[in-house]
Amino acid sequence: MRYLVVAFGLLAVALGIGPALSAPITYDCQARLTRTVIVPPVASGDAHPWQCPVPKEKIQTATHWQRDSLEYCRIAVSAYDGALAAAERMARRFRRGGWVVILDADETVIDNSLFERERQACGSLFEDAMWRSWVTAELAGDVPGAAAFTNAVHRLGGYVAIVTNRAADQDAITQDNLKKAGIWFDYEVGMSGDHSDKTERWRAVKDILAKKFGGKPRTVMWIGDQVTDLAVLDKTGRIERAMNQMDAGAGIGDHLFLIPNPMYGNWQRNPER
Repeated sequence: MRYLVVAFGLLAVALGIGPALSAPITYDCQARLTRTVIVPPVASGDAHPWQCPVPKEKIQTATHWQRDSLEYCRIAVSAYDGALAAAERMARRFRRGGWVVILDADETVIDNSLFERERQACGSLFEDAMWRSWVTAELAGDVPGAAAFTNAVHRLGGYVAIVTNRAADQDAITQDNLKKAGIWFDYEVGMSGDHSDKTERWRAVKDILAKKFGGKPRTVMWIGDQVTDLAVLDKTGRIERAMNQMDAGAGIGDHLFLIPNPMYGNWQRNPER
């Protein structure tokens, strides 16, 4: 009887009836820590380059930690491992194509710490034009664990939607960068104007994916590097709003997951104590 159960399970996976569970996420943190970083020359005609030609300032501790610590790498991978376990639960609960994971982009699946390092090395304040120069370069690398996670969600039968506050007119560039970083996604959307709140874009995701692929997918997970990347749901599972610093953080570790980002965030507006 045991062999019949195993055989049926394998047949179900082959036929797409049930999900194939994923192995724990592996990531070579030492390769990341010992990587060789080559900063390309300033692009011709770039009036606001992201590169720092003559460093004059010390890199801030937070950026150094995110770029160069084993702690950051292992915490990020651990967060994605927890998210993968949750995704496997969702795959058992919903049919293939019936569930969606929404992720932020910057510092959640792609890493912009090289931009932060260069900006800080020249003592520069953040400027939109400098940021657009960086985005255009398509040099953001993968956040540890992100590529393995998004590809696992795809294999498990879920959809991956990237909802980012990068400018929407750079969506094509962002999508190219995501692909270079090994991130699987079924849909990506940036921010129009200065509407940084993601609530309406989150609500639209399931309808857009339904139109693209058919069915009636349901958004079941959120992953970000700030609490504003996570949704507060009502008792029926409908999206109410984005989480904020005044919330208790309910759902984090269950269907909401955070990737560490000590470099910047809405938490910077909290009182210093």
